[in-house]
Amino acid sequence: MSAVHPSRAANIPSTPARKRKKHKHKPAPASTSLTRAQLRKKIRDTTRLLQSSSSKLSATTRIEHERALAAYEHELASQQTSSKQAALAKRYHMVRFFERRKATRALSRLQRQLDALLSGTSTRTPSTATTGKRKRPASDDDDSEEEGSEDGRSGDDAAGEQLSEEALRQRIAEAELDLAYIHHFPPLEKYISLYRSGDSTQTNEKRARIRADIAARLADGTIDSLSLAAPADAVSGKRATKKSASAKRRPAEAEEQDGDGSDGGFFEF
Repeated sequence: MSAVHPSRAANIPSTPARKRKKHKHKPAPASTSLTRAQLRKKIRDTTRLLQSSSSKLSATTRIEHERALAAYEHELASQQTSSKQAALAKRYHMVRFFERRKATRALSRLQRQLDALLSGTSTRTPSTATTGKRKRPASDDDDSEEEGSEDGRSGDDAAGEQLSEEALRQRIAEAELDLAYIHHFPPLEKYISLYRSGDSTQTNEKRARIRADIAARLADGTIDSLSLAAPADAVSGKRATKKSASAKRRPAEAEEQDGDGSDGGFFEF
């Protein structure tokens, strides 16, 4: 293309410059990777942007920011709920563990008594005179004593009195309700011990209210009572596994020590 003569340059129209498109800032979507501090900052910034009179936002942009603000608030509330639930579960873990073990053993004992009653056999333990075994001290049998005195419900059968089938079924239902109470206690509430005595009237009323609510859920079928009963030795399963693993390692370690002892001694001629 030949160069334009300077005298004709004024007659040639200039090409208009292209206007750059302004990229509208869209709010970032709420993500679970954001921390609570980051979510609070985004909520604060988005709220200020929406409430500011100087910011001229279109209707579409305003709707996007409002949706993002709602998502940030929902994610923050979800993280706060999860954090509170985890803290309460950690705080009352041991209390619920021991009460679950106690209720499981009581339920297993009552079911054995009912099976023995239906089969016509007796579940009374033989006396020390007939067996020739010494009775364990009271300190070694704390769990059995506690199970026999749970809210006064198992005192009769612990004393040796034979219960009827109807009474056993009633106590089995109460033991299943105890397990359901321990398993399905509201996770965002401070756990109220099931077997503790001497609580205030307000605490007792709250325990009874939660217990009645869980009983209604059991009756409706929302909670499966069959999945609550665990075997009595399930509590000590981890300890037994650790003991068996350590017992398996002992022969291997002994062989290694024997081999090292033969190589590390004096030279043989």
